[in-house]
Amino acid sequence: MNIGYIPKLSMTEGIKSPFQAAMPKLQLQGEVQKPDFQNALMKTLDSVNQTAQAPDAMMHEAMTTGGVDVHDVMVANAKAELVMSVTTQVATKVVQAYDRILQIQI
Repeated sequence: MNIGYIPKLSMTEGIKSPFQAAMPKLQLQGEVQKPDFQNALMKTLDSVNQTAQAPDAMMHEAMTTGGVDVHDVMVANAKAELVMSVTTQVATKVVQAYDRILQIQI
């Protein structure tokens, strides 16, 4: 059974632990874009907003042109309700966690 490449450990090369030898050094080229919590949150909320507005637009199109099936409107409405429910629950949990953090005594 071949388990792959196992690097040879040599304690004379200045390595203080065998774990340092197994970790390759990453060389980054150019500027690295760091993830930003605010941008990630805004993208998620924009997605929730678009999902919530989709049934209204579909209903308007179904009533004016008749090009949208009523079943699709109902599915979009159920999806919007689910997304809003999950978003509300997550917001509630975040507020509860914040309250617990404030109650911690140092």
